[in-house]
Amino acid sequence: MIKKLLVISVIFLGLLVIGLVASFAWINQSAWDNQVKIASPVNLENFDRLDQAVWSITDKSLGRTWLNPANIEVNNGFLKIRIPANRLEGGEIVNRGAVSYGRYESRMKLPSVPSSITGFFLYAPPDYFYEIDIEIHNTTEGKLLLTTYADGEVQNEYEGVLGFDPTADFHNYRFDYTADQVAFYVDDQFITAWQDGFPKGEPMQLMVNSWYPNWLAGTPTPTDQVLLVDWIRY
Repeated sequence: MIKKLLVISVIFLGLLVIGLVASFAWINQSAWDNQVKIASPVNLENFDRLDQAVWSITDKSLGRTWLNPANIEVNNGFLKIRIPANRLEGGEIVNRGAVSYGRYESRMKLPSVPSSITGFFLYAPPDYFYEIDIEIHNTTEGKLLLTTYADGEVQNEYEGVLGFDPTADFHNYRFDYTADQVAFYVDDQFITAWQDGFPKGEPMQLMVNSWYPNWLAGTPTPTDQVLLVDWIRY
């Protein structure tokens, strides 16, 4: 009788352990599914045209630069942001909608203008409070700058090099923004991630630009150069 009770007890405990393992697995899978759902892109902008109900064109000074609307063009399925010869000009487009957590990715070929940078980022005023940046120097060396701003100052910074010439071909630049972290990727290769020091659920606007910042030499390009954006997913 005792032996039979022991067998029943072992079977019961085994079933209980299996049930607990299955429950934990289901919970973990649900959490992962929710994270993937949050991070998955829901919009694809392939620039068949520039829908000005979706995107606005900036007309203002930034750094050394006039962001001139005349430098924005959509042609042959590409967004083209021109950096004209012998002038400190660039361009910028801004998504009109407010966005927050999600996956943000762009496929771009950069101009060759050593005193300028290209940005793909989320931003909301005031300055330094709400911003998540991918910035790349418009050079063959491809210096990469990743930054988050919150509470009035820079919170996280990364400086590195891409390992390829971003002016020679198209590459994918991406960040995944969730309540838990911001993670950055280039051509699906993980670069870095931060678990704090970024805006938490604040509505921001998605932007892409190419321009001359004050902290570079400010030497105009001798020939017209163009940032080509193939698509943006968000």
